[in-house]
Formats: sequence, C-alpha cells, structure tokens
Amino acid sequence: MSYKALYRIYRPASFDEVSGQKHITQTLRNALKNNRVAHAYLFSGPRGTGKTSIAKILAKAINCVEAPTDNPCNKCENCIGITNNTISDVIEIDAASNNGVDEIRELRDKVKYLPGYVKYKVYIIDEVHMLSTGAFNALLKTLEEPPQHVIFILCTTEPQKIPATIHSRCQRFDFKAISNADIIDKIFEIAEKENIGISEEAVKQIANYSEGGLRDAISLLDQVHAYNPQTIGLDDVNEICGTVSFNTLINLVESLVERKPANAIDLLNNLISEGKESKKIALDLIDFFKNLLMYKSLKAFNDVTVFEDSEEFKAITNKVNNKRLFNILKILNDALNDINWSGDPKTYLELAFLKITDKEKALDEKIDEHIQDLEERINYLESNQNTFDNKNKEDKNILEKVNEVEAVKTEKLNTEKTDFEEEIIESKEDINTKETKETKENENVKEIVSTNSEKSQIEAEICDDISNTYNISFVEEVLNNGDRNDKLYLLDEWQGFERGITNKDEKYLASLLETGKVVASKKNKIIIAFSSATICNKLMVPDNKKIIQRILYDKFQRDIDYMALPVEVFEDITKEFMELYNKGETDIKLTKIYCDGLKDVSKVKKDDKRNEESKVVTDAKNIFGDLVKVKK
Repeated sequence: MSYKALYRIYRPASFDEVSGQKHITQTLRNALKNNRVAHAYLFSGPRGTGKTSIAKILAKAINCVEAPTDNPCNKCENCIGITNNTISDVIEIDAASNNGVDEIRELRDKVKYLPGYVKYKVYIIDEVHMLSTGAFNALLKTLEEPPQHVIFILCTTEPQKIPATIHSRCQRFDFKAISNADIIDKIFEIAEKENIGISEEAVKQIANYSEGGLRDAISLLDQVHAYNPQTIGLDDVNEICGTVSFNTLINLVESLVERKPANAIDLLNNLISEGKESKKIALDLIDFFKNLLMYKSLKAFNDVTVFEDSEEFKAITNKVNNKRLFNILKILNDALNDINWSGDPKTYLELAFLKITDKEKALDEKIDEHIQDLEERINYLESNQNTFDNKNKEDKNILEKVNEVEAVKTEKLNTEKTDFEEEIIESKEDINTKETKETKENENVKEIVSTNSEKSQIEAEICDDISNTYNISFVEEVLNNGDRNDKLYLLDEWQGFERGITNKDEKYLASLLETGKVVASKKNKIIIAFSSATICNKLMVPDNKKIIQRILYDKFQRDIDYMALPVEVFEDITKEFMELYNKGETDIKLTKIYCDGLKDVSKVKKDDKRNEESKVVTDAKNIFGDLVKVKK
C-alpha cells in the first residue's frame, strides 16, 4: 500500500521535533550528553503524547555513531536502521498480546545475548500494564539487574496498574496532555507542508476533540481532508466527529437558557434524525456550558477554543447566572450517566431538557436570588457592626466639639457686647459709631431668626410629601425587573469614581457616591443604599444628580438613573416586596416611602441660600448624617 498516514509521516525523529514534552526531552538530552543513561525507564501518560516516539529517539541516540550525543543524527546507518525497524537489537513488544509468563521468560533468556549490530539492546514494552502478575514477577529480577548492554523502556497509559516493585526499579517520566496551542501550531505546520486548506475554527475544533493527543489530532486532520479535499471548515470537522454543528449548538443552548422546551425538543429530534448520538449531544452541551461558566467566572478560557471569537457565545453569558449554570451542568451530567446504562438514551435527554426549561423551577430560582440578596445585606451589616459602633462614638465626639464651638461663639458675642457698653460711657462719638454697629447686628440677628423660622417651616412642608424626589414607582420598576448579574457587576466595579475629576465639588460628590452600595439594578435604573438620609438628600438634589449621572456614564459607558435611599428604608421596602412576591403577585405595587430624615429636594438648587450652612456643620452632616443636631 503506497499511502502512508500523516501521523506516521510526521512522527518526531529527534528531540527537537517533539511537541509539548520539554520537561522530559531536556532531562533525557542532559543524561545522554553526560553519559548517565539509566538501565530502565517508565514512560506514563495519555495516548498520543509521544511515549513510544521518545523511546525510539532515545534508542537511536544511545546507538548513534556520534554517541554520546544529546540528539540522534538520523543520517548514520544505525539511526536509519532503527527508524526503518531493520535493526533487530531494538525490540518493540506489545504487552497487550504478549502478556503471559512464557513470553516474558523467553525475553529474559534472550537478554543475556550481546547485540548484533549496535552498542545497546533496547526493549520497548508498550502498554506494559497489560502484563499478568506472573509476567511482572518474571521480569522483576531482570529489570533490577540487567546486563550492561540492555536498556528497558516501559510505556503505559495506566501507571496505577503497575506494581510498586516495578516502579521502584525504573526512572519514571510522566507525559502530560499536549496543550491545544501546541496542537494548533503542529496542525497548521502539517497543513502548510501538505497543501491542505483549513480554517482556523476547524483547527481549533480538531485540537479540542483530540483531548491533548497530538497523534489523534493528526489522524483527524487526515480523515477530514479525505472527507473534504478542498478547504476544511468547522462543520466538516463536526460532521466527521458526529458532533453538533456550532450554529445548531448555539440555537439549542439559547432555547434551554430562555426556557423554550418546544424549540429544544424539536432541535433534539432533528439532530437524532441526522444520525447524531444522544450521548454525543449531551457531551457537547456539557462542554459548552462548562466553557460558559469558565468565561463568566474568569473572563477567559482555560485553553484555545472555538468559543473565544464567538459573539453569540458571549451574548449568552448575560442571559444566565452561575448558580443556574451549575444546576444545568448537574442535570446534564445525571442524564449522561443514565444514558450510559439505558437502552433508550433519547428519553433521558428529553427529560433533562424539560427539567432545565421548567418554569416553576425558574420561580424557585428567582426566590433564591432574592433570599441570597437579603443574606448578603445581612452579612454586610453584621460584618460592619464594629465600624458602625466606632462611628457612633466618633459622632458623639464631633457633636461635643460642635457644641463647644457654638459655646465659644456665644461667649465671644457676650464679651463683645460688654465691651460695647463700656465704650458708650467713654465717648459720645463712639456712641454714635457703636449705635450704628448695634443696629446692623440687630438686623442680622433678625434676619438669621427669620431665616431659621422660614427654614423650619419649609422643612415641615417638605416632610409632608417626598414623592417628587423619592417616587415609589421607581423602586417598583427596579425590583420587579431586577438584573442580579448587573448588580453584581456594578458592585465589583464600584470604586475609583474620583479618578480623573479635577473640580472640587464634583470630586466631593464622587467620594460620597463611593460610600454607597448598589442594592438593586435594572440596567438603566439602580437603587443605591447609604448609611445616612442626609447623604441621600444631597445626592438627590437635581443639580447634584446631573453631575452624578455624568460620573456614572463615564465609569460604566451607559446612561444610569438612580435613587439614593437609607439602608433601613430599603430593608423595609424589600421586606414588603418579598411578602407580596411570596403570595404569588407579579407586578408588585408598594406603599409610599415615608419621611424618615428624607426630604423633597426636587426644587432645591445648588445656590439656594436657604440651604446654606457653615462648612463645619455641612461636613459633619455629610459624614455623620442625622446624628448631627445644631444648637440654635
């Protein structure tokens, strides 16, 4: 037969040509260079990773005319003879078919004879784990103390089946599965040499299906090229492997994620009618959801895959959360186990699809999400209890300092008044000057009293109705259409708002924003909880709100409206929402937000003089909230 398979043509002939096993080739090359070759080696690892190939390269290197050398020349008679299997001193034995005691005894008897053509006899025993217990015992003594002209190389895919007595007499090398990147490089190299047209997606899929075995990958390339001698595409590889095409797989996954059982079952029936196996469909789905979970958790893949360049794949990540992905993977894995032992595998796959798309389960998952949110908030409050206690102590200290400052101001005012009376007696001229000053001071006092009185009246009016600022319909819309994944994303990125801001006022607002926590999100609308109602009022002032919205846009590259609420107010709202939700209500309506330090600031402007306060009082309120009370 004239045709030679690609994996035989491109079998490595030297250590330089071996892919993905540098830790082994480097060790062997150093041993050869320093003439420290052991009498027995054990090569273990997955299929198609180069165990037998490296064994033959080692046999050539120790028998090369140029020995000692760290690499065979592949030009001398010895190297060429070993490559062509014409030198009888390098013996390959298949232990699967020669696993009895008699065969090993025969081998043991022939070991004592000197090699006829080269310096060393090399016995390469493949699949050595297949030897019987008696055969291992027969080999044991020879393996421990072989003649100086003999080297044993044992190869296996299941090292755990080899007795410990054999292990202890060999130098063991563990071959690792070859990475997809190395396989892809090798496939492209072979395709270029053989003039095979192939797409990048097809090469990635070949690497994925080979599961770390380079020989399997080259064999699959050979097979697919025979199927399509023109240009090999992704669908050609899937067709040869009996797997689901990429587009069909995307459609099937979307039907499952979006809970459309009819679509999913129809697609399954079509695949079965095309000759696809239920087990292979289940494995493809498990691989897809595994990669989906990997990408959502790490924002990257653990190896090169066809999914990394797919926008459809990345779009699905926004439609499902990690908890549901774990649940889907468990359902599919259970179905796969049932399929392996069933005479009707399609039924188990259909049941798995129905279970994944069950809408009652969706309701349970949503309840679990709300419960998880509540648990997160409780944990947050409990973990920050010490901080709150320390803050209360600091609040008291600040209040004492504020009162001390007010007392000093009052004492100073009284001292100035006494000095003023004394000066009246001393000079008549001064009396006129002082009377003018006193008149102005009295006018200022009246104005302050009037302003404070007017401010109190305004606050009383504002407290009656705060719905213009804190409209409950905003909260209802966010909670009824909440997006937990977006909330978690915002929480992860909720820092660094001050970066790049130079304006002092805007930087101050950004620092206040960072003290809050996103507790609910609907993409374009969010609710932020703060420890103080005073901070909420400040951030809800229309002029301030415009600045905050611009800061949010710069950070997240989308328009976001928000409502700032105190933590305790939002907890009361959530409690009411969950009670109605558990009763089966869907479009939930909540009671109005009651005044608890909150004010209607919808008409307050940045330069409104009625709201002007001294800097120390303003800063104290912003930091410590409603605990600050200013003595009149």
